[in-house]
Amino acid sequence: MNNAKVDFFVVGAARSGTTSIYKYLSMHPGVFVPKVKECNFFSNVESLDQEVYEIPKPGKQYHMKIINSNSVYESLFSEAGDLLKGEVSPSYLWDKDAAKRIYDYNPDAKIIISLRNPIHRAYSHYLMHLSTGYEKETTFEDAIKADKLKIWGGGNLYLEMGLYHDQVKPYYDLFDKDNIKIIIYEDWTKSIENTMNDLYDFLSIDSFNDYDLSEKHNETVHLKNSSVINFLRQKKIKRTLNKLLSDRLKDKLKRNFFSENFEKQEIKPETYLNLKHYYKEDICNLESMIQKELLQKWS
Repeated sequence: MNNAKVDFFVVGAARSGTTSIYKYLSMHPGVFVPKVKECNFFSNVESLDQEVYEIPKPGKQYHMKIINSNSVYESLFSEAGDLLKGEVSPSYLWDKDAAKRIYDYNPDAKIIISLRNPIHRAYSHYLMHLSTGYEKETTFEDAIKADKLKIWGGGNLYLEMGLYHDQVKPYYDLFDKDNIKIIIYEDWTKSIENTMNDLYDFLSIDSFNDYDLSEKHNETVHLKNSSVINFLRQKKIKRTLNKLLSDRLKDKLKRNFFSENFEKQEIKPETYLNLKHYYKEDICNLESMIQKELLQKWS
């Protein structure tokens, strides 16, 4: 890539507030983030949703794409001008080779990582997939025991994605520690404006406070009819609909399949205790590496 480099990357973790961070960053007048929230350019990931492989249309907002072309990736930043350029892709934490690819691309890039209690992260991930029809198991306990579908988009690696130590370590091995900023989801969501201004200080840009904090981002919604939506997700069906329907009509149909009134389950106390034991060693190792106390906070 020959154009001016992307200056910073928010690399995860999934279900740890990265969509909110993306929205807040996009409001700052000195920051440019692309219309594609998750580009997945530096990670080697796959998805069950074939639409994410399609080249994004200029000016259209997307939650996720899998960009494999240098020229397409560069085009996403073509209107950035002199603004600070950033990108938000949680897969860059999960794919342990992404850190090296980003470092080779820009060794001076600044890295932002949001980490969440791994049990709550896993449960949130499960609920999202259950609500959108990717997950067939109707209880969290059955879902974490099920055979693993080792894929980024639509997979069920709920527990594995919360083993943060080995995911964060490649960034600490490669990048200057002064260029890595780790924020804790449980802390920053209680003080959004202060946290964002702390991030802007980290990025060496002016503070900014003109946010609409009432808007909620990437909330779990309920799928009204999973059998219909799974039928429509089939590759041949999708291809036909894409040819026949406008983007506006497709977006309207998607909204009709989902309801915001999603009744969340409660995680069982026994499951929670078992998972505390599952994650304990990894959290202790993470604490030592990043020099933050987490075990008690995530108890």
